[in-house]
Amino acid sequence: MPNPYQAYWCEENIWQLASRQASAAGERLVIVLTGAGGGEVACWQQRAGRADQPLLWDYHVVLAACDGTAWRIWDLDSCLGCPVPAAAWLSATFPSSQLVEPSFQPRFAMFLAATWLSTFDSDRSHMRLADGSWQQPPPPWPTIRGGGLTLSEAVEQARGGCDLATMRRRLLEV
Repeated sequence: MPNPYQAYWCEENIWQLASRQASAAGERLVIVLTGAGGGEVACWQQRAGRADQPLLWDYHVVLAACDGTAWRIWDLDSCLGCPVPAAAWLSATFPSSQLVEPSFQPRFAMFLAATWLSTFDSDRSHMRLADGSWQQPPPPWPTIRGGGLTLSEAVEQARGGCDLATMRRRLLEV
């Protein structure tokens, strides 16, 4: 059965993916990323943009899984396919720090997938306009109600989290 997906709702898409892989062997991490300047992060190879140009997300969420020998990334918004070896995803999504001003450099927070599944709480308010209408259509599934970890808290943890070099070491040194 295909994984549920709703464009522009990566945090909920990854929650859905992680819940369907509950019995997957190995370590699994939900990775939240945002920009070092406290705002947007530049990501290449994104379906919502052009593969040869960065797309600025205010945040992005992916799933990483390790089978004991290598990490693989599920970026459901990427043009690269899923899953992708971590080295390939990192190189394609963040090709060169010289291409991006410092404020758009990625910062990362990592959550155990089990923690994301049990605590993530999506009230979807970040996708509402001032008049209450949706910026993007909401997912067809019910709102995710966990133990209180909000999207804004997860993004704030990413702002204070690790940089690209540290993430590269974490995912490439198994």
